[in-house]
Amino acid sequence: MQKTKKIYNAAIYLRLSKEDGDFAATGEKKESNSIANQRKLLEEYLKQHPDISFSKEFCDDGYTGTNFERPGFMEMIELVKQRKINCIIVKDLSRFGREYIMMGKYVEKIFPALGVRFIAINDNYDSAMAQETGNEIILPFKNLINDSYARDISIKVRTNLDVKRRNGEFVGNHVIYGYQRSEENKNQLLIDQAVAPIVESIFHMKLDGSSPAQIAEKLNQDGVPSPCEYKRICGSNYKTVFRKHLQSDWSAKAVYRILKNEMYAGTLVQGKTTSPNYKVKNRSAKNTSDWTRIENAHDAIIPSATFDLVQQLMLDDTRSPSGEDTVHLFSGKIFCQSCKGSMTRKRTHSKGKEYVYFVCAANKQNKKVCSTHSIKEQAVYDVVLAVIQSQVALALDLEQALSRLNGISWESRELERIEQRIDRQEEIIAHSKQMKASIYEDFKTEIITLEEYNIFKVEFDKKIKAAKETIAALHGNRNQVQGGLTEQQSWLAQFKQYENIQELNRRVVVNFIDRIEIAENKEISVVLNNADQFQAILEFLKEYQEKENAKKFIPFIREVS
Repeated sequence: MQKTKKIYNAAIYLRLSKEDGDFAATGEKKESNSIANQRKLLEEYLKQHPDISFSKEFCDDGYTGTNFERPGFMEMIELVKQRKINCIIVKDLSRFGREYIMMGKYVEKIFPALGVRFIAINDNYDSAMAQETGNEIILPFKNLINDSYARDISIKVRTNLDVKRRNGEFVGNHVIYGYQRSEENKNQLLIDQAVAPIVESIFHMKLDGSSPAQIAEKLNQDGVPSPCEYKRICGSNYKTVFRKHLQSDWSAKAVYRILKNEMYAGTLVQGKTTSPNYKVKNRSAKNTSDWTRIENAHDAIIPSATFDLVQQLMLDDTRSPSGEDTVHLFSGKIFCQSCKGSMTRKRTHSKGKEYVYFVCAANKQNKKVCSTHSIKEQAVYDVVLAVIQSQVALALDLEQALSRLNGISWESRELERIEQRIDRQEEIIAHSKQMKASIYEDFKTEIITLEEYNIFKVEFDKKIKAAKETIAALHGNRNQVQGGLTEQQSWLAQFKQYENIQELNRRVVVNFIDRIEIAENKEISVVLNNADQFQAILEFLKEYQEKENAKKFIPFIREVS
């Protein structure tokens, strides 16, 4: 009796990914590895093998072969488990996958157990004839080579991306709200003029005293599309876990993320997450110190000085009084001179009039911490206004004095001095880290005890922390000074807008005032944001005058002699 030849119900599987090297240097797919060519090759094979009946095609276009969580692949395996498919045909082993262990599991265990015939055309592998051709011995080596190739490609991709990040090129998948990719260079960010004013308004509302929740509410009331909604309107297929409704609204979280993102100040921040290796796709957050930061990588929507100021405000008390849309005028700025704690704003009513004053919060909680003392808000208001008016007058006088000199010479010298101080602090950090490593070696070799090691370590950690805080402050000073240079004007020119100031608002207060201290005798001390810069200008003018006087004196000495 003649034996009936088995008919196989076959699925053809196609896969393509950038990691497999399927893209040319120009970014276009190579024709030899295209999905269309894979399909053509597999169809020709089916024509030559009448014992194999085509059942269905499965395709994963743009999916890596280093893991098997691909939609087309998973659908195909499900039909295999249902016994609807008993043959799988691929162009070569690498199209099926590049992970060595899983490849061996499927080809050598799962498929044989389910009675599935597996064919890789270009590798000349057919599980139905594997023993005859000796491919069972060669198969593991080919899978290992494919796995190694994926590892090498992953290393090259990581290295290439890291180089691009350090060169100030944008390599992210999604561009943040307010920017768009350049049509000429996809790694360059350009300001999206359509929504940049919205970003500016968010920062301005924060300066005016609004909280992120209040800003989000205002944007929603004005009908401004949220970042997610704006991307949808522009035709993007961007998806986010934050979207809960058909139309996404602004949220306090979305506003907060914008206010904290230093990319709006022109600093390109990338490399925030990483994965252990090319086989593990779950990403973990990196330490902020390991992020790649490139300043002035793209045009800023928000001036650096303004961004720094907002970051400071984010640390202050931003709770709005009951029934108010913004925080009170001096929120986060009033402190007790004795205990250095914050002072609480209180309201009282008497004979139809409202009285507003500040009282030491520490004294209210514990009478032993600080003495009972308070001050009227109007008294603080009058002093602060007078101080700011005086500061503006001084700024204009200094601006006039500097205008007689060489353009913006003070700014240039001040930036040079700031950079020198930053370099010095970085040297302190490097030296302290070196000493920490040295004392650890001394501890390991038992030159010093554990107690001595801990004492030294704490001391060096303090020096590193202090140096980093100093560098952060110097960066803020540099950003303020650079604001004038960026606009091609004197740093002092910004004070002209306040020349005739007669009343205070929240933005004026946060721009001028660092803190206000109230003494027990109601004496008010105002600490200004720009005190260091003003002192530096006065010293610069003094040095200049001394040099000019010396030049006049030298010819006189020669004439007398």
